[in-house]
Amino acid sequence: MRKEIDIHEVAVCLEVDSDVIELVRKGDIRCIRLEINEHNQNLILENMEGNLILITDEMPNTFHGCYLYNNGVFPYAIKDSLKFIVLSAEEDHCLTRIIDKNTEAGKRFNYKGVDQPLEEEPDGESCVWEVLFDVVPILPDARTYLMRWNPSVSSFTEKNYEECVANMKGDVFFMDWSIREWQEARRGDYFYMMRVGDDKAGIVFCGQFLSDPYVGDDWGGSTKRRMYVDMVCMNPVEPGKEPLLSLKTLQKTLPQIDWEKGSSGILLPKDIENALDALWNGG
Repeated sequence: MRKEIDIHEVAVCLEVDSDVIELVRKGDIRCIRLEINEHNQNLILENMEGNLILITDEMPNTFHGCYLYNNGVFPYAIKDSLKFIVLSAEEDHCLTRIIDKNTEAGKRFNYKGVDQPLEEEPDGESCVWEVLFDVVPILPDARTYLMRWNPSVSSFTEKNYEECVANMKGDVFFMDWSIREWQEARRGDYFYMMRVGDDKAGIVFCGQFLSDPYVGDDWGGSTKRRMYVDMVCMNPVEPGKEPLLSLKTLQKTLPQIDWEKGSSGILLPKDIENALDALWNGG
């Protein structure tokens, strides 16, 4: 799950107040809103030969610094390589992962040329756009949990999994899951999902917790209460295919853990976590 990344290639850095970073870490702030303008467009939007490419039904000439309204449809492509936002405040920094993004039309105006003032007009042909990034913090001391999924008994069925993978947005999907060892879990922790109970047993996807644990009704329908976490799920194995890390591989490589049996939401020891990360990343 964890591996080295080149921040300069996949992240944009933002200056924020120190209290913003703390609120992001706590989960009180989950979205970062950015205005797309001539100062940051090349950091956030796709480039081709130095020009921003407008995505419209009829491809016009390329524009630089002109924000075509395009009938309310966002006219640009956000960089596929943009995966993280670094929040910076004096001596404090927080790396966050982008898990979703949405675009909104902001102030409308009629474009009058480079360096000309933008005078707001409700029916203007151009627009300063905003992008709302949903983020989750990358914690330096994050823990890793092993979640378990048995399709033959779980309320989350094989068909549910197929639908989640088929309808992924931005290479991820979202769900909640029960967690047994919840006391130390928090937003930003990592997990691996272990499929059990059939011939496709193994790690089938990974991800991060989007919430601290919370109380909910029992997924099995009993009257008892369970603890749950919201999750963003990444790198899923294609439904019907063999897992990315099979049960056999895990049992052979890391026999200290009973991969086949146990509850969902078990905190992994640090040495197992590091070894599992290495396996997942091909090490």
